[in-house]
Amino acid sequence: MVHMRWVEFHDPNISLPVVKRRIGLELMEMLDLTATFLTQGGWGLLKKSCYPNEKAYWNAVYRLRKSGLAVTGQGGGRIPVLRLTEEGEGVLAAYFRPEKYWNRSWNGIWYLFVYDIPERNRVYRDGLRKYLKRLHMGCLQQSVWISPNDIRPEFDDLAKAAGVDSFAYLFESRTVLGLPNRRVVDDAWNFDRLNEIQQRYCDVFGENLDRLSSGVCDAEALAFLVRDELGAYRSAFVLDPLLPRVLRPSGYMGEKVYSLHNQIMHAVASRLENI
Repeated sequence: MVHMRWVEFHDPNISLPVVKRRIGLELMEMLDLTATFLTQGGWGLLKKSCYPNEKAYWNAVYRLRKSGLAVTGQGGGRIPVLRLTEEGEGVLAAYFRPEKYWNRSWNGIWYLFVYDIPERNRVYRDGLRKYLKRLHMGCLQQSVWISPNDIRPEFDDLAKAAGVDSFAYLFESRTVLGLPNRRVVDDAWNFDRLNEIQQRYCDVFGENLDRLSSGVCDAEALAFLVRDELGAYRSAFVLDPLLPRVLRPSGYMGEKVYSLHNQIMHAVASRLENI
């Protein structure tokens, strides 16, 4: 068997966001992408490339089943298969269902989160900033964050659980200092860096898709490609606020990334059927 050589996503000239690898979530992502995962054959596909050992793989399967995020059944050939439940699909990161966010309508209201936290509470402040980033809020200034999404439920949760209302206010506004919405987007989110990362993804995995379509590769090579692609896909979207179409800047590449991602996974699934 000829070993396929893939183009690697890492580029020393591009500052890529660090995305922590979580084995359980990685398996869920693969389940989502391949629709059906052969429980016995799953380890065979992932060994050496995705999991440190067989025990780690089976521990991940057990945790997903115990939490109700995945179920095991019988395939057409009576081979055990693993599938995501609806609850499991809901746990996946937003960028695995980006159309839901791109296609939503926007009512024209911005939500501004403004806080003033004393220096002595730096740990609290840093934790709050990390949480706001996970909500994909944009940063207009260090203590002024913005989102087109209604984050009142999240603010209420923060107020009840962490007393954030002692330090912060949440405002609704149809304008931000009279600036055009596109200017607000440009100021709040770093789309230049995002586009650089997403362009890198398209360049690398466009080439890898061509190699996959024309070359010969075994299950181990496919497993390596899947793991590298999933990691790159996370990096390509982790900074993406997934804004409604009406707010997206020109040149946005998220849809190209998502389309290429699906093409690669369909191509991998097709190859697996013939191995």
